Amino acid sequence: MANKKKIEWQKALIYIVPSLIVLFIIAIYPTIYAIWSGFWDYNLHRPDQWVFVGFQNYLKLFSDSRFISSIGKTFLFTFVSVSGTMVLGFLMALLFQKSFKGKNTALALLTIPMVMAPVVSALIWRVFFFEPDVGIVNWLLSLIGVSGPYWVSSSPWALIAAITVNVWFMTPFVMLIMEAALSGLPDETIEAAMIDGAGYWKRVWYIIIPLLKGTIIFTLIFRITIDYRMFDIVYTMTRGGPAFDTELLSLWVYNVALRTFEMGYANAGAVVMMILIGITCLLIVLPVIRKKGELT
Repeated sequence: MANKKKIEWQKALIYIVPSLIVLFIIAIYPTIYAIWSGFWDYNLHRPDQWVFVGFQNYLKLFSDSRFISSIGKTFLFTFVSVSGTMVLGFLMALLFQKSFKGKNTALALLTIPMVMAPVVSALIWRVFFFEPDVGIVNWLLSLIGVSGPYWVSSSPWALIAAITVNVWFMTPFVMLIMEAALSGLPDETIEAAMIDGAGYWKRVWYIIIPLLKGTIIFTLIFRITIDYRMFDIVYTMTRGGPAFDTELLSLWVYNVALRTFEMGYANAGAVVMMILIGITCLLIVLPVIRKKGELT
């Protein structure tokens, strides 16, 4: 019996070990390296000169006005983007619970943003929609006598434009998750609420949303982790400008690492970003676990 279990474990390891190796190379090792190098003064112009500085890089971060500002921009970007995608995705999922002609076609069209590369999406919006002179948005505004702003090169419009593109890009993802979760809800509970005279929005608020609590929290955390480290869409649209007004934490790390080449300082910032993501997710999950004991 023991030999049989041993053979089964050996067979399992054949499939597990390669995945663990890949995980270590692309995730665990870079994380350990970033934490370790954050304690050193290390510049790519002087690759052979590593000076141990302890927590000096971390102390320097919180006296760096650009870094503090990037934290605020990241919080704002994440809060608005995640809120927008969660609300819109949920409402769209509710819409697709009802049968109507062309439902499958509409669902397929609405998922187009999700299958496009983020950089491509950002370029399309920047060139065709937010171009100040020939863009579609400013052209539509001109029809009602409004002079549109320079979207990606003026404040606060650059951040608004980046958030708009991110919401457009990620809403289909939330919609598909919520639509699948809604399809699995027990019909008996909802029908009982209907018999008791509960209106549609009361059923949504008091029946559907509580039943979807676990799915909503999972999706919320997943969206937060994505937007906290958002880079490609914002960089493609604004490069962090104007005047660092859209420099999120990920762009701050990029600029410090690959423009000033202060790798130790940049990695310290990346570690702080990772800690902030973890704290935010814990603040969401812990109250729910303490209240009910589980995410159901």
